[in-house]
Amino acid sequence: MMPNLDIEKLRLMVEVSIDETADARELSERDRDYYDGYQWTPAEVAILKKRKQPVITINRVKRKIDAMVGIEQRGRVDPRAYPRNPQDEDAADAATKALSFVDDNTRFDLKRSAAFENLLVEGYGGVEVVVEEKRGRAEVVVNRLRWEEIFFDPYSREKDFSDAAYLGCMKWMTLAQAEDLYGSVYQGDGDLGELLEQTMKWTHDGTFEDRPATQINRWADRRQKRVRIAQMYYRKEGKWCLSIFCGGGIIYEGDSDYQDEDGRPTCPIILFSAYVDRDNRRYGVVRDMISAQDEINKRRSKLLHQLNSRQTIGVKGAVDSVADMKRQLAQPDGHVDVNIEAFEDAIRAGVKPFEVVQNADQTAGQFSLLQEAKSEIDMVGPNASLLGQLEGDQSGRAIMAQQQAGFAELAPIYDSLRDWTIRVYRAMWNRIRQFWTEERWVRITDDMGAVQFVGLNVQKGMQIAYSPEGIPVLQPIMENAVAEMDLDIVIEDMPDVATLKQEEFAQLADMAGKGVPIPPEALIEASSLRNKKEILERMEQEKMMAMQGQQQAAAAAAQAEGEERQLKAVSTDAKAARDKAAAMKDIASIGKIRTETAIARFV
Repeated sequence: MMPNLDIEKLRLMVEVSIDETADARELSERDRDYYDGYQWTPAEVAILKKRKQPVITINRVKRKIDAMVGIEQRGRVDPRAYPRNPQDEDAADAATKALSFVDDNTRFDLKRSAAFENLLVEGYGGVEVVVEEKRGRAEVVVNRLRWEEIFFDPYSREKDFSDAAYLGCMKWMTLAQAEDLYGSVYQGDGDLGELLEQTMKWTHDGTFEDRPATQINRWADRRQKRVRIAQMYYRKEGKWCLSIFCGGGIIYEGDSDYQDEDGRPTCPIILFSAYVDRDNRRYGVVRDMISAQDEINKRRSKLLHQLNSRQTIGVKGAVDSVADMKRQLAQPDGHVDVNIEAFEDAIRAGVKPFEVVQNADQTAGQFSLLQEAKSEIDMVGPNASLLGQLEGDQSGRAIMAQQQAGFAELAPIYDSLRDWTIRVYRAMWNRIRQFWTEERWVRITDDMGAVQFVGLNVQKGMQIAYSPEGIPVLQPIMENAVAEMDLDIVIEDMPDVATLKQEEFAQLADMAGKGVPIPPEALIEASSLRNKKEILERMEQEKMMAMQGQQQAAAAAAQAEGEERQLKAVSTDAKAARDKAAAMKDIASIGKIRTETAIARFV
């Protein structure tokens, strides 16, 4: 084996990625903790307990992120193939159905939502589009990559990682699992187990720890006999190469098995990120919510503590026990006994012997700042108008305008999601073209519930073709040969959360309800139905079938009318012939009578 990169270089690339992104990953872990509700540090909790101040957590981060994921789920998209040449129109429909089959078979919608959540919280996520052999056939598989398993070129600056020199993921597994997965592709001398045993001397970084996080080694866990396997794709001389390795050495090395649309080795790992700062640190939407969330928790805790506490001032000796007086003031029915002698001395000195300090202004100020913090975090991500939580009576156009403004702030995030989704679907299609070389049938259930079967690489017969040397050869006639399809893979635009089209549709529906003759097609086209294209296509097919039926009925009626006219003409001619024959018979009879009369007279 002649590796493109030696093991020292490969380990160095991984460790550089870990070291250069350590600060960003720690902040991303903090952002995940805030999403999960762990928003106080142990030191802060200890201080609050010492003050006997409640630890309050009002988790608005989770609600915001879940709302954005909900918008993504409500706007899920379907892949669609469009032909680049007129002769590929039928093939485009077959390719669309094949992509839909892979989409459903791999449950890509769920993995898309999980990757999008990683994008919002930690700052980046992604999947791996590969091919696995199942039941003797090559199946396209979409593997979700967990955020903590991903490593990448730390000098990459683009949101889509298009400028990354290498991408990879690292997974922990037992020695037995590693030998089972990679034993068949191991390219080294001897047994893979020996190489894995050498890995035990390497340590790993804290952020990439296996769960539970109790390891102290970089590449292995001696106690549990577990190793970390790295699978890395990297660019070399304009093409993507794959290396699978552990701390002790290289398991597999070679060009990537997967090709792009031009037939060149490509990387099956497809990542995307929300934001990238000037130091190449990637972060998500949660990062801007941290300060406001801290303020909400701490001011809420402070307000509750103030409402349950009283500040007092008094002459020494005015009460027998200050501690008991504090406890009584904290009770809703508390009672404080005062020392009358101390009161008399205070009155003679011209001071108040005892009083409760009023802090209503401080409480009001804290409450005002709390409301400000809530308003600030509400401005990040989906607002009330976008989520349909507006109060009061507002016009439909006003609500839609506010929803449009709220969605505009999220447009960059969802634009990244849309671009990433297109890249994943195109990778799916490239895997289909490359590995689906045999005849196969896929079953699709459309939105209307109808089951359809589409054949790919179906042989319809044989034909004579000529080689470059002019020799005739037999070639199969193929239908829907995926390797020969020249298509563009796109996705249907995600439905807008609210647009003026909704109001226009409501107006059209109202007019139709009042008897205005509006075609049903116009109503469906103006609606926001997800599958309106399929509905319109089916309506058009039924209309064509109805028109064909009417044409056939009209042709049959015309034919029957012609036959009836022909029959009437024949009947008329027959009657005329009979009348003529009868007339000729009458003439003959008259002639006979005349002849007989003439003979009688002659005799």
